[in-house]
Amino acid sequence: LNVDFKVTDWLNVGINSQLASRDESAVKADLQSMFVQSPYGSEYDANGKLNWYPNEFRAVENPLINYYGQSRSRKINSIFASMYAKIKLPFGFDYKLSFQPRFEFMKDYNFWPSTTVEGGSTHSKGYGTREEGNQYEWIVDNLLHWNKKFGVHQFDLTLLYSSESKKTFESLMTNQTFLPNENLGYNGLQFGTNPSLSNNDAQITGDAVMSRLNYSLFNKYLFTASVRRDGYSAFGKKHPRATFPAAAFAWKISEEKFFHIDWVSMMKLRVSYGINGNREIGPYSALAQVSSNLYYDGSSVQMGVLNTSLANYDLVWEKTKSANFGVDLGLFRNRVELSAEYYDMTTTDLLMNRQLPALTGFTEITTNLGALGNRGFEMTLNTVNIDHPGFSWRTSFVASLNRNKIKRLFGDYEQVEVDGKTVSREVADYTNGWFPGQSIDRIWNYDISGIWQLGEEAAAAEYQEKPGDFKARDLDNNGKYEALQDKMFIGYEQPRYRLGLRNEFTFLKNFTAALFIRADLGHSGAFEDAMHNFSETYDKRNTLSLPYWTAENPNNEYPKLHNNRSSFGGGLMIYKPKSFVRVQDLSLAYNLPANIAHRIRLSNARVYGSVRNLATFTKWPGWDPETSTLPMPRTYSVGIAFAL
Repeated sequence: LNVDFKVTDWLNVGINSQLASRDESAVKADLQSMFVQSPYGSEYDANGKLNWYPNEFRAVENPLINYYGQSRSRKINSIFASMYAKIKLPFGFDYKLSFQPRFEFMKDYNFWPSTTVEGGSTHSKGYGTREEGNQYEWIVDNLLHWNKKFGVHQFDLTLLYSSESKKTFESLMTNQTFLPNENLGYNGLQFGTNPSLSNNDAQITGDAVMSRLNYSLFNKYLFTASVRRDGYSAFGKKHPRATFPAAAFAWKISEEKFFHIDWVSMMKLRVSYGINGNREIGPYSALAQVSSNLYYDGSSVQMGVLNTSLANYDLVWEKTKSANFGVDLGLFRNRVELSAEYYDMTTTDLLMNRQLPALTGFTEITTNLGALGNRGFEMTLNTVNIDHPGFSWRTSFVASLNRNKIKRLFGDYEQVEVDGKTVSREVADYTNGWFPGQSIDRIWNYDISGIWQLGEEAAAAEYQEKPGDFKARDLDNNGKYEALQDKMFIGYEQPRYRLGLRNEFTFLKNFTAALFIRADLGHSGAFEDAMHNFSETYDKRNTLSLPYWTAENPNNEYPKLHNNRSSFGGGLMIYKPKSFVRVQDLSLAYNLPANIAHRIRLSNARVYGSVRNLATFTKWPGWDPETSTLPMPRTYSVGIAFAL
């Protein structure tokens, strides 16, 4: 419901509100289990009951066991509103006060009866949970705005003060082993014999002040300057606030008198520099937190507390400094429009959970670490290829690339030998695969050169391997595969290039069609199925149909079954190319002619159909290069839209 009232000539008030009710009670079949389920199993046993494990071995659960057995009620209701009052003030000023509250109420009840694995095997005679939560958050914005023109000078000033709060309340009850029976499910958790109760309540607050000035000279020299100071309660009392300035300049060079290029309709150059902040951490990350603990003192059960995290009072905002350079072009009377931008960003004081030595008694601490650089290029090209009354064709092409580099990590340095010289370099984080001077998504592993073949028994034996096992590059030629000596950088996990091409057509006056093709190129992903190391009953599971090495049918890409990987120090993972080209969207629509629509008392009407994920071209051997472990669904949609 959206309402706006003009109370007087100087006062407007209104409200934009939304109520949403979602029912997410559906229990899904376990697709992951279904994909690896052997086709030789039985869904039901001899008595007509669902088999927990369709095969004799207990490798994979029945993918429908929870679908048929679990009871679930998950419902979420939310209310959002934006209430505002806008007042006109003298001298071209106006003031707007807005209050934006949001409520959310969630109930998630689950019960697994003894006919399911969760309720009958993991927990005896049923297992049930009741989770309830609600959120209340609000934002108050005070905006003072001034817009004035003096001859060739145009001023636009905005001042802001904002305050926000968010409270969450969560409660979880669980129970199991229900007596005398489990018929009431989650409606009777009190009949279980092992109750448990926990809750998690939290609150965050924040505020901000901001000023921004837009200035235009001759409507062709455009300046913007702003400064913002934000506060957030999660950073504790020492550094709750940070300041973020920004400035930008644009020049409409095509408006200059000396600019005489007939085929260039518009040209604008722009440059900007600014600092952004990130506050995405837990509400109490800067504080030492405690948890309850039950213990027996020899005579009775006592309640105690223990520290679960370390405090970090020096925690500060994560900051990103960014410089942007761009150009906007309109060519041939704007039939061709080009927008290109180059950016160079450096993020410092990254908010991360750093692992701690076990002797500290803690596993990690939230802290600020290192510096990460990002450079990239983005381009959008729009063209009007054909524009006739009976047929038109428009194209939009987008391209982007990003290159990131870890500039600084922990600040710890080590002395190493490089080409016979001792040099100092920053210590890498081998656990997370982060290396100073490299991209954060850099792949560091053994470079697999092929598979040991028949006739190479002696060479393979030097590495404790046999024909059919993986062969990798031994960088120091010492007859061993050692992580620090032989692992190398072999690729990137994120796309090096992203492309998109959209074509839109109008034909036969009332038909429209659109085709969108996109591509992610130049990256790789881990593909564990390539290693073919099945054991025990897992060789009876359903797997991807991949060729494996045998003496009769050798290959140089996939190893033999039960291949040896123990000779690879630090572990081995196989990576495969994940580049793809996808026909993302195809749509066709028919717009009812206006004269026919009016006859049936409609202002307009349209019938349409579309297909999403029509086709994908890739060398990735798994389900899908984007989802990796699950297939990407193809979606068909048809519809009709009309207005009275």
